[in-house]
Formats: sequence, C-alpha cells, structure tokens
Amino acid sequence: MPLALEPNETFEIILESDKDKPRESQPRFIYRHLTCRQWRQIARLQDELEQQKNADAVMDKIYGAAITGLIGWVNMTDPQSGPILFDIKKLEDIIGLTEAQELIVKLLNKRPTLVDKKKLDLPSVCDTEASVKNAAESTNAKTGQQ
Repeated sequence: MPLALEPNETFEIILESDKDKPRESQPRFIYRHLTCRQWRQIARLQDELEQQKNADAVMDKIYGAAITGLIGWVNMTDPQSGPILFDIKKLEDIIGLTEAQELIVKLLNKRPTLVDKKKLDLPSVCDTEASVKNAAESTNAKTGQQ
C-alpha cells in the first residue's frame, strides 16, 4: 500500500525551540506522509508566495502549506487555559509565521526512503516453496530421467 495511505505511518516534527525539552512534555506535530498531489500543492504555494503582494494572502498560503498532512499534535499547552486539543483551525493561534515556515521546511525534508517503504511491505501470500523443485530432483520432460 502506498505510504501516504498507511493509517499508522506518521511522523513527528519538533520545532527547534522545543528540541531540548523532555519528551514527556515536548510539543510535537504529527504528520502523515504526503502524496504527490500534496507535494505539488506545497510547491505551487511556494511559487505563488514570491508573487504575492498582499501580506494576508502570503500568511494564508504559508499556513495552508503547514497544515498539509497535519493530523494531530501532542503536548500543546496554553499557559492560561491548559492543554489544547487538536483542531487544525487552531494552528494559527498556536504558532507564529516563522514556526509555520519551519514546519513546512521540515515537512518537505521528511521524505520516506525506499528502506522505509520496504519495511512496510508484507511478505508474499503465495507459498513459493511448494511450487519450486530442486533442480537435481526434477525430471526431464522429454526423457523422463533426472
């Protein structure tokens, strides 16, 4: 199955400002692997950023790219109200523009390798052992001899 469709294949992104925090309290963003279409969308957004004159439109594009593939977060806590439950619409209320750009860069740098994909491949459902004979034991179809 394609990696982007594997339900349990996710990865975490940790902002540089949170790297040294203990794992049990470290804020982390949970992403799924991107499809080709999602990669293209982010690439298009980046191209469009260079041509935008409107600051609001630029921020919309940056946050649009940052939420691509985002499926959750862990340990997001508001100092006044406590834990922040995952809601993709809240991302703009949690991170700043520089952090959104950092998420995009880390997201684009998280490309699965062939080794990652091979780890997911299941063993063959066919029993090939029973269908293959040892060459020394096989008989010649024409002569009937081994």
